[in-house]
Amino acid sequence: MKRVVTGIVTAALATALVLYLKPLFFVAVLTLVVLLAAAEYAALVQRIADAPRFRLALWLALILVALATGVHLRIVPLHRLFDLDVRFAAAAAVLALATAVGLGNRAELRDRLAISALFTFGALWLGLFLVAAVHLHQLNPALLLWVLAVAAVGDIGAYYGGRAFGRRPLAPTISPKKTIAGAVCGLVASVGVGSAGFLLWLGPEDFVPGVPLVALVCGGAGQAGDLAASLLKRAARVKDASRLLPGHGGLLDRLDSVMLATPLLYVLVDVGALGPAIPTLYGSVLHGTGTVGALP
Repeated sequence: MKRVVTGIVTAALATALVLYLKPLFFVAVLTLVVLLAAAEYAALVQRIADAPRFRLALWLALILVALATGVHLRIVPLHRLFDLDVRFAAAAAVLALATAVGLGNRAELRDRLAISALFTFGALWLGLFLVAAVHLHQLNPALLLWVLAVAAVGDIGAYYGGRAFGRRPLAPTISPKKTIAGAVCGLVASVGVGSAGFLLWLGPEDFVPGVPLVALVCGGAGQAGDLAASLLKRAARVKDASRLLPGHGGLLDRLDSVMLATPLLYVLVDVGALGPAIPTLYGSVLHGTGTVGALP
């Protein structure tokens, strides 16, 4: 019961924040959420290898990514102060921080390499999610809600489908309770909610075959993200990233299935995979050539 109540409250809060926050406040709130998830990630890394100042460096990297994204999209009113590609500068700073975290450690050489690699993975995993979520929200909040629903419902479908029909494990060395049948049920659920959500949003006249395919790919990415988080937690020998959300673990446990799906949707939208009703991100957000239909 605790899990269900927490899930409902979290979903309602996330929906309200996505739909009603202005762009600048959305970037601020999302950055705070990502920083909290980054603290959980850093705590897991600390259990794998001794990494002092890892959390602080990761926070700095993600703040730079958030600031660069906001400036690039002119959400943060600092674009007139920078005569450079802020996204490239942020990426270079993240690489420098990853190098510093590894070189500045007194651990064994192998551990230093592992710490640098884990830092880079964490910065990309959390940072690309943040960048993609801000872009999708700027284009239309409904797109961000769509991918959140596809990933979340796929996760629910995989959980209950696995309990009902699961026999053969999907990845026994990473997450023994996940099953092939559960993964299939999760993908079916992702395609179902993705297709239904698109039809309710824009109607059958704008529905294209790419919609269920994009939902399938995003659902699969969600499951891959879940497995990546499970691998990290297994290496750290813990069940949950934290106890922040009763019955669900931490923010990282809730975001793992969307942190790969959201950047993937960002790319698929930009190549027109959802059809002509969804303008590309650069065409709409940066040049004002179109908008996506609003939620009814």
